[in-house]
Amino acid sequence: MPQLVSEYRPNANAIALHVEDVAAGRAMLEERGVTFQGYIFDTGVCHMAFFGDSDGNALMLHHRYVPRAPTA
Repeated sequence: MPQLVSEYRPNANAIALHVEDVAAGRAMLEERGVTFQGYIFDTGVCHMAFFGDSDGNALMLHHRYVPRAPTA
């Protein structure tokens, strides 16, 4: 039976990791050697901080601070 083998490619689309405090999460990871890309980004509804893992996958710390509007 033939085996399907594909070449490893890092994920380029950031996987969001929910945290209660992006700044505190970033500080903890930076103390452990993680390098972030740019500053904490505020979209007006959430905070995000982008970084990558050792395999080159894109990750981000994410916290939505504006409540979602209920849908009717």
